[in-house]
Amino acid sequence: MNNTQSNITIAARKEALNLIEMGKVIDTNTDEQIHNGRREKLRQSFSKYGLETFNETQVLEFALGMVVPRTDTNPTAHRLINTFGSLNGVISASPEKLKSVAGMGEISANFLHFLKQFVVYIHGIERKSQRIVTPSDAVEILRDVMKLYPVEHFIVACLDSKGDLLLHQNIRGDIDRVNINVRDVVDVALRVGTTSLVFAHNHPDGKSTPSDADVALTRSLVNVFGAVNINIIDHIIFGATDYYSFASNGLIESMRREFKNFNTRLL
Repeated sequence: MNNTQSNITIAARKEALNLIEMGKVIDTNTDEQIHNGRREKLRQSFSKYGLETFNETQVLEFALGMVVPRTDTNPTAHRLINTFGSLNGVISASPEKLKSVAGMGEISANFLHFLKQFVVYIHGIERKSQRIVTPSDAVEILRDVMKLYPVEHFIVACLDSKGDLLLHQNIRGDIDRVNINVRDVVDVALRVGTTSLVFAHNHPDGKSTPSDADVALTRSLVNVFGAVNINIIDHIIFGATDYYSFASNGLIESMRREFKNFNTRLL
């Protein structure tokens, strides 16, 4: 971890402690609290760190603040957690039960009920649409992922036996110097329990033609995962205007045959 990352982590922890301290209320049955300005503090923390510094009550408080203007939602969030036991319990409750908690109206109850339905809905879309069986499937899905990265990144996409995308993970390293740690890729694959993999990286300002380093890295990955029976579907390089598929150009299959022939000679 470099100094910048360390400083961010320390700052995030301090912010989390401050938010926890501000979360103390005098009486959760009333809307009287110790500190003012919570909504702005939560907004600033979310802007910097996302939800990483939030506990479940603060996530709920922040969500309610989106539909309840000019009102402190911290005591209501505490009452909801106390009533339903957890954030999941809150958003799983019916609007009628949510409205029985002091501070909850019809709009806020319907909004929390909507959040659970929204998560289920999006999860369903992702599971239906993000299926990779062929190299062309991988290109269509990962092209949008790689557009998020303005500088060179290496992505590993983990798939289940049906080709459904379980996870796409950014692996830190320097591809130009073949400094991608293959062990990091293996750790991700084994942790997820993947059946097959697709690799992708980008050349944001250049052509998609693979370098010698790209070819060497791909061969290493094919050999390593061939030894543990995890299928490599493709390694795709996205250039500024085009892409290169190792599979479509026959290199993945060629590397796979080389590995099998080498193992056969050893036996």
